[in-house]
Amino acid sequence: MLPYSKSTLQLAIVAACGLGFSNVTLAQTEQKTNDDIERIQVVKKRSHIFSEITEDAEKLVDMPGALGDPLQAAFALPGVVAAGGSMSEPAIRGSAPSDNYFEVDFMPAGYIFHDFGSSIFNKNLIRDFRLYSAGYGAQFSDATGAVFDVALRNPKNQDIKTTVDFTMFNAGIFVEGTITDDIAFYLSGRKSTLPLFFSEGEEVEDDDGEPTGITINEAPDDNDYQGKLVWDVNSQNMVSLAFNGAMDSAAANFNQKAEISLKNPEFQGDAIFERSFDSQSLIWDHYGENYHSKLGVGFLDHSGKLIYGRTAQNRQGFFEDESEKQTTYKYRLNYNMSDENSITLDAAYFDKDITYSFDTFLYVCTDLDPDCDLNKGERISGSNKAAVDSYFVGVNYQYALTENITADVGAQYQKNDYSSEDFIHPRLGLTYFMSDDSSVWMKYGEYNRLQDLETILPDTGNPNLVSQTSKHSVIGFQQQLDNEWSWSIETYYKTMADLPLALVEEDADAASRYANDVEGRAYGVELLVNKNKTDDWYGWMSLGYAKSERTDLRRDVTRDYYADTPLVFNAVFNYQISERWTGGFNFTARSGQAYTPIVGAKQNPEHPELFLPEYGEPFSERFDLYHRLDVRFERKTDFFGLDAQLIFEVMNLYAQDNTASIDLDYRKMTSSDNVILEEESDDFSMRPSIGFSFSF
Repeated sequence: MLPYSKSTLQLAIVAACGLGFSNVTLAQTEQKTNDDIERIQVVKKRSHIFSEITEDAEKLVDMPGALGDPLQAAFALPGVVAAGGSMSEPAIRGSAPSDNYFEVDFMPAGYIFHDFGSSIFNKNLIRDFRLYSAGYGAQFSDATGAVFDVALRNPKNQDIKTTVDFTMFNAGIFVEGTITDDIAFYLSGRKSTLPLFFSEGEEVEDDDGEPTGITINEAPDDNDYQGKLVWDVNSQNMVSLAFNGAMDSAAANFNQKAEISLKNPEFQGDAIFERSFDSQSLIWDHYGENYHSKLGVGFLDHSGKLIYGRTAQNRQGFFEDESEKQTTYKYRLNYNMSDENSITLDAAYFDKDITYSFDTFLYVCTDLDPDCDLNKGERISGSNKAAVDSYFVGVNYQYALTENITADVGAQYQKNDYSSEDFIHPRLGLTYFMSDDSSVWMKYGEYNRLQDLETILPDTGNPNLVSQTSKHSVIGFQQQLDNEWSWSIETYYKTMADLPLALVEEDADAASRYANDVEGRAYGVELLVNKNKTDDWYGWMSLGYAKSERTDLRRDVTRDYYADTPLVFNAVFNYQISERWTGGFNFTARSGQAYTPIVGAKQNPEHPELFLPEYGEPFSERFDLYHRLDVRFERKTDFFGLDAQLIFEVMNLYAQDNTASIDLDYRKMTSSDNVILEEESDDFSMRPSIGFSFSF
């Protein structure tokens, strides 16, 4: 399988075209106090409580550089970095992107970020967004990194209203309204405009006007949809039917002169990448006098396809085709025993079936390897099915030890049928309210997740690998100040165990492909200063120091993790200029990404006329400091008597050229004695954008 070459090929379709289109909640980045307990007053139209966007989520919608996308704005929160360039998935507090878990409206999501930039959600839908960076409770499972918990708002009981959005990079329509007095709905659909920026069928040229050997067959594209129907049965019961989906695709031809073909000749030819998911859920909320219960069932169909190397001589090409079908059953009970004491019970069963077929080359590697493309193995083909069922039961008891001290005591039992493992994990928290305005907290939790599928499926990995585990410890302090100012500081320490190691020929058990012989640790401290909106402005500033390492236990070698980012600074400012105008900026600066230096070159053993890089110490050097400034101005206006909005946005205002990778310049290499390097930017040049929306 191609765990890293897959990314290389997918991004090559975009990056080689010169594509630059990859484009908090502040109070919700897990300040765990009594605010985490929802106390809801029972009213006639219960769905009204959840039909408005929260103030913190609205801040993210308006954040410069996010194009109205609250989840994309998460990269301006403490501890969050893009692991491998501006268009990459988030790595949070030293964990891998694959360690994260995504949940939308109580149900697991297929994915929440498109491959070419934004999240999959219309900005009109997200009611709240919580990022649990570390030390979260017993309500989430199968995650050792962070949890993205997205709550979509309920539809409003109003006359049917339609909103149309146009931006430089997507177009969408949103319809919302009432069917009966007790039933309301909304529907959203969006389509990327990226295909408008490409000339399909023409060979792409580089910045110097030279042909790259790449022809765009189908431009990078994506779309998504959401819908929800809510029935307020009575004052105690509400039923919600929701559905979500997304699709990403791209296709290109790589001829013999393309960089990727010169490094991996098997990639020469047509390449197609597609992935998509569709989900549906039915949820029943019941509100009693002192409790709230939630029962849900969800269906998720997730698929991905990669085809490459399709030529006249090899019409089928090489391919990987994977699909997952999952049925989720979940239950949650929140019971308030008193004003100071409450108990929460969570239980879930995940019935997952995976079908995968392939005809490809085996690549045995992990994110500890500096270049997976060099780990090419034999050609393999086959088709298999696997059942990956699991379930968990979690309980959390929150109670007041004293007038100023609140304790959270929780535990989770988790069982995985695929690996025949079970776990009991403690989840603990203690909060001391020093005054009405300040508090200090401590949290501890243990977590696990199943290994990435490529490393445990029989044909591509080692089915005997045990699950990854992690332990999180957190200490924090928060203080509220005058005029809506606040500040907090939080420090964390994570350990990781049983991570996969890619075995090499020299290992006696190399036939097993992988072993649980890697450990890791991550630690850091994060400062956040926040001001809610007063005097016509709001903003926040965060500064974080972090360290993330991985240790190869077989060789007793400890190295920086590839996503290790010691220093991260973010500053966001938004000002109400007038009744109609608002404006602001978002500035980001962070340590350069760790990379492995190329110290030489060698002939490709399978193609002596071509060359491959020779690397030095893995992840021992860093690119220059990454920094970027985004600005945004918004104007409320009229459009033929309709409410409308104009948005002017410029990302990377001063066109900073941030480095994403350094590799051999394969097109210029003529000898292994003359090493020629090429530095690639992260394809995020200055990018202006104009958006327009109106409602009727």
